[in-house]
Formats: sequence, C-alpha cells, structure tokens
Amino acid sequence: MRPRHWWLFALFMAIVVLPTVGYGWYLFTKAADQYESNAGFSSRTEKTPSPFDFLGALAGGSTSSSSDMDIVFEYIRSQELMNRVDAKLDLRKIFSKPANDPLMRFAPDGSIEDLLTYWQSMVVPSFDRSTGLMSLTVWAFDPKDAQNIATEVLAQSTAIINELSKTAQADTTRYAQENLAKSEKRMAAAQQAMANFRVANGILDPAQQMSGTAQVVNTLVQQMAAAQIDLDLLSGTVPDSDPRLAQLNRRISVIQSRIAAEQAKVGGLSDPNAPNYAKLVTDYQNLTMEQDFSQKAYLTALGAYDQAINDAQHQTRYLATYLQPTLAQTSTAPQRGLRMLLTALVGLLAWSIGVMIYYALRDRR
Repeated sequence: MRPRHWWLFALFMAIVVLPTVGYGWYLFTKAADQYESNAGFSSRTEKTPSPFDFLGALAGGSTSSSSDMDIVFEYIRSQELMNRVDAKLDLRKIFSKPANDPLMRFAPDGSIEDLLTYWQSMVVPSFDRSTGLMSLTVWAFDPKDAQNIATEVLAQSTAIINELSKTAQADTTRYAQENLAKSEKRMAAAQQAMANFRVANGILDPAQQMSGTAQVVNTLVQQMAAAQIDLDLLSGTVPDSDPRLAQLNRRISVIQSRIAAEQAKVGGLSDPNAPNYAKLVTDYQNLTMEQDFSQKAYLTALGAYDQAINDAQHQTRYLATYLQPTLAQTSTAPQRGLRMLLTALVGLLAWSIGVMIYYALRDRR
C-alpha cells in the first residue's frame, strides 16, 4: 500500500467508522426510549331536515374556502395549540425527562420557538384528503405522557371545531337577520309611498278608474254612431227645418264634446286642469311593482332567517374519533439500527465523493 492509500483508509475510519460507532454507542447507552401514541379522527356534520329546505338557494348559506380538517391540521402544528397543551400538561417537563440524553431531550431553558420546533417533531398529524381521515402520532419518553398529549390534542381539536361551528352559525343567523331587517324597511317604505299616493290623489286604484272612463267613451262612441245613422236616414227625406234634424245635430255635438272631455281626462293633454290619468296609472303601476317586489323579498328573507335559526338549532359539526389515543407497551423510537445504518451510509457517501474528487484532481495533473 502506498501512502495515499493509508490516508484514504484513515479518512474512511474518520468519516465512516468512527461516527457510526460513536453514534451507535450513544444510541445504545444514552438515548432514551420513546413511546408512541396513535389517534384517528374525522370531521362529521349531522343535519336534521329543515321544514324550510324547499327554499333551496333562496335561503343562501355559508361555505368555507378550506375544509375543517385542513384547519385542524394546521391548528395541531400551531403555537396556540401547543400553548394550551403546555398550560395543562407542562410540555417542558415531559420533553426534558431523560437527563442522560442531551441530543433527544428538550432543553428546559429553551425558548418558545425551540419548544414549537420540538413539538412539531414529536406531534405529527397526517391528513388523507381522499378519505377525509386524520391520523395523529405522538412520541414521548413515557407511554402515559404520549397518551395524555394525544388525548389533549384531540380535546383541543374538538373545541376548535365547535368554535368554528358556532361562529358559522352565528354569522349565518346575523346575516339573515340583517337581510330581514332591510327587507322589512323596504316593504314599509313601499307601503307608505302607496298610501301617500292615494291620499294625495284621492284615488284608490287609477287603473280601475281609467278602465271605467274607457267604458264610458266606448258607450258614447256607440251612441254617437247611432245618432249619426239616424241623421243620415232623415237627411234628404225631410226639409232642413225639421226639428228632428236639429235635435240629432245637437245630440251628436253633445256626444262629441263628452267624448273629448273623457279622452282629455285619460290623457290630460287638452285640459291642464283635468286629472292626468295616464301619468297617475304609470306612477301607480311603479308603486305597485315596488310593493310586490318588496313583499316577495321580505317573504324570502323571512324564510331564510327561519331556516338559519333552524340550522343553528339542528346542524352539528363535530370530530368523530375512530381511534382513541393508544397506550404503548414497548418503545418504537429511536430506531437504533436504522439510525446507525443511515449514519454509515451518509459517511460512506461523503467518503466516496471525497475519494472521487481526489482521484479526479490527481488524474488531471
């Protein structure tokens, strides 16, 4: 063997063998056993059929951009949940139990950010979007501690789901109530406008009065046609001094005047003092349309409010636990053999890369 071979062998011992042996010694003599607790749950929604379901989309509703389980997943990894669990179980004490394990244990004097990082490595949620099931894995240095942490995480997750449900119900009810109040004001304003119109014009229904005027005009037109026929029959057969001709002419003239007067009432164009029935009917139709629309909007808002109240009383969102937090009997971590193997593989990879670089540089000289 040449000197460079001895150097490569020494480098192999320093990078691969010694770290693997040293880390193995630590794992088998100092590393504390970790126990695993598993839990599983999913979000469920129970909804009692509502008598207002026939309203369908008219009643509206609230939707969320993300599912409940997405919220719970992020909540489990959050500092807020960690603080709540810490306030009840004292996480610093639980995670710093093994005094002889400086690498795996949590330093009691660590900052809140350090505790959050350690929490996220010891409490691991996993969410399957295809099934909607959430699995939770918790590690601790005592099996009972792991189970207690998993139980508390499950309780806090249930609490946040209940808070989301109450908030959604309160928002839906509040929006429906505000919409109902607006509809009530609009309907009251439409009714008041109709009452003011009737009082100001002294007319209950201009359309009916206009219809009556049209019937009068039709009757007058028929009478004028009959008088004109009688006049035509007498003309040429009796002298012009016959009093019947003068009477018929007088009748036709009166009927024409009356027709003009009635038509002026309808249009209000020839006589400025005549009531403008056409404009009154247009205004009345607009008021009637606004009143009908406001009444329908009020009925829709009232149905939506009743449905929101019914949903708030009967609809329930909760976490359904399909796997209660387990209590371990044997440790599952650290996986000593696997960790030693990974350490050896990483060292061997680093040593191999170093050797390849060395020979590549040597061959170029």
